[in-house]
This record gives sequence, structure tokens and C-alpha cells, in this order.
Amino acid sequence: MKVRFFICAALVCLAFASVSLFGQAFEISPYGGFYWPGNNNGVGEFKNNQLLGVRGGGYVTPNFEIGLNYAWNNHFQPSDANLASHFAGTLGFSQPAVRSNLWEVEFTYNFGRQAVAGAAFKPYLVAGGGGLIAKTKNDEPFVLNVNQVPTLFGFQFVPNDTLNNANKFFTFSYGGGIKAAKLIGPVGFFGDFRGRSIPNFFGNGTNSPEVTAGLYFSWGEK
Repeated sequence: MKVRFFICAALVCLAFASVSLFGQAFEISPYGGFYWPGNNNGVGEFKNNQLLGVRGGGYVTPNFEIGLNYAWNNHFQPSDANLASHFAGTLGFSQPAVRSNLWEVEFTYNFGRQAVAGAAFKPYLVAGGGGLIAKTKNDEPFVLNVNQVPTLFGFQFVPNDTLNNANKFFTFSYGGGIKAAKLIGPVGFFGDFRGRSIPNFFGNGTNSPEVTAGLYFSWGEK
């Protein structure tokens, strides 16, 4: 909760700073979405899941925008079809609920407004980079898979890869979308499609398509 409050406050500060420093427009967009994580060769497939977040920023030129993006995922853990993870759970290893907090800096290029049926639409391209932080329930590790090791009396299973509380992973995203500006006062809406990559997730890369949409509040546009 503290992290989410900090991110929201940072977005508001960034937006107002853009007005005072650059005299340009700024915007804030709360949103919801969904993502589909691809298979990871090291730890297998994670759950498809919803995203909730907020993004915003300020224009440093009439078209170029710098902003922040925050998203929360309430099921950042292996899917039910992940056999290695399922086996570890069957053996009784710790597998608590795992959440994640995503934060990144975004760079957006907005194309010129296009008038359609009296409304103003702005297509855009976006790229961002930042970090993803895992949060496990009660700070317990989530055992993703196990190894079999010999003992004097046969063998036993021991944890191999574990997702620990506060594990951090670098992530970057790329894509685009469209904004419908000021449909009612400062309120509009947006839709966004992008790819997201975690290049080193337990030694392997993971790529995920991601779709989001939400409200689009904009001020200061000329």
C-alpha cells in the first residue's frame, strides 16, 4: 500500500512539474488490463492475470511525453498447468500467495490529433523500462521447483528455484495505443497494447503481451 501511494504521489508531482518547468500539457490515466506471460524455459509458465494501475506524465514538446507507470498484479505465480511447481506443492513445500508491483519510466511519442465524429483521437507509440518487485504472503518463499539429491537412505527432494519476498527483476515494454481526449471536460479514455519482457527471470527471458484500457485525464493541451 505504501508503494502504491508513493507511485500515485510521484505521478501527480511529475504532472505538475511538467506544467511549471515546461509549460506543457500533462495527463493521468488509471487503468485495468490483462496480460499473458509466455513460457519460461527455467521455471515454466506463470498465470495469465489482470493488472490494475495508473500512469501519467508531462509533455516536454508538443508530441513527446515523459511519464511514470505503476501496475499491481495479485497473482504473480506459476499457473495450475506448471507441472514442476505443482509437484513442489504436492510435496508440501512453501507456496504462498504472491503479488507484484511494477514500476517503470515511460517515453511516449504522440502523433497529431485525428478528428473522428467530432471527437479528438491521438495515436501514440510508447517504450518504457523499470522494475518488477515480488511480494510474498508473510514473507515466505515460493518454491517453484525441486531437485532430487541422494542421501544415505535413498534420496530426498530439496528446493531449487524459489521466488522470494522483494525479489526484483528488470523489465521493459514497447507498444502503442490510442487516446480519445476531452470527451467530457478533461475526461477521455485510452486503449493500449504492448509487449513486456523480463530478460533475466531465473536465467531465462519471459515475454508477455499486455492489453490495458482506462480513463484519460488531460490538462493544459492547446
